[in-house]
Amino acid sequence: MLDHSKDVVTMGIISRITASDYFLLEKNLAHEREIEENFRRGKVKQVIIFEENFAERLMREQQAGIHIIGDASDPNTASLLANYTEAIIRDYQAEMTGIHADRQLRIIPEPQLFYNPELKGVFMFVPGIITVLLMLVCAMMTSISIAREKELGTMEVLLVSPLKPIQIIAGKVTPYVLLSLINAATIVALGYFVFGVPVRGSLLLLMFEAVLFILMALSLGILISTISKNQQIALMISLAGLMMPIIIAMLVIFIGLSVKNFKVRLE
Repeated sequence: MLDHSKDVVTMGIISRITASDYFLLEKNLAHEREIEENFRRGKVKQVIIFEENFAERLMREQQAGIHIIGDASDPNTASLLANYTEAIIRDYQAEMTGIHADRQLRIIPEPQLFYNPELKGVFMFVPGIITVLLMLVCAMMTSISIAREKELGTMEVLLVSPLKPIQIIAGKVTPYVLLSLINAATIVALGYFVFGVPVRGSLLLLMFEAVLFILMALSLGILISTISKNQQIALMISLAGLMMPIIIAMLVIFIGLSVKNFKVRLE
């Protein structure tokens, strides 16, 4: 919250907003240059700025403005927060108009969105697709591949060959590593050139993190294959133990951003 006025009207609006079930007041800012810094920390989703001499201007000119700045990196949350804030301001304006019946008082909210002003949902879905596809290719396909060798009896033939077990496993997972890297690079390229999803920061760091995720998923696939007797069991464990939690988590996050009864931190 950035209150340049600190009068009875702004205090009343702040009290009304913080008393609702939708907002938590994180702290009061002293200057506008602190806004972006707090947004980057990730704890703050919206900042409300009151202009100077708010109450005096409201009574003299019968209108005053409130600047609502939202972090639109999460477009659903930013849109909901702006709507909730404007609704609370309208309710307070109606009460003020009832008290001062001889005046047509207007409190004008002026929303502004940072980072994603067009509220594009693709900025959230493209990174999620990378996660789902990498987990699908790495963990599920690896577990099925090795479980098939056990089911067909060819694993014993491989184990008695001159190859070491680590070489056999490496030969099984290497194609999926290459395929997953190609998938990750393709999705990032399509997201950037087709959907306009920006890549902020180091692209090499992004690919390095993708490699770490791929190795983790491959390790889970190998673990599943060691405890599975056939492909069907490996498939069911992969779906129930890996894919379903990821999909459910994504649905929970999406629903949590869409429902009305939630709290966020407000400055």
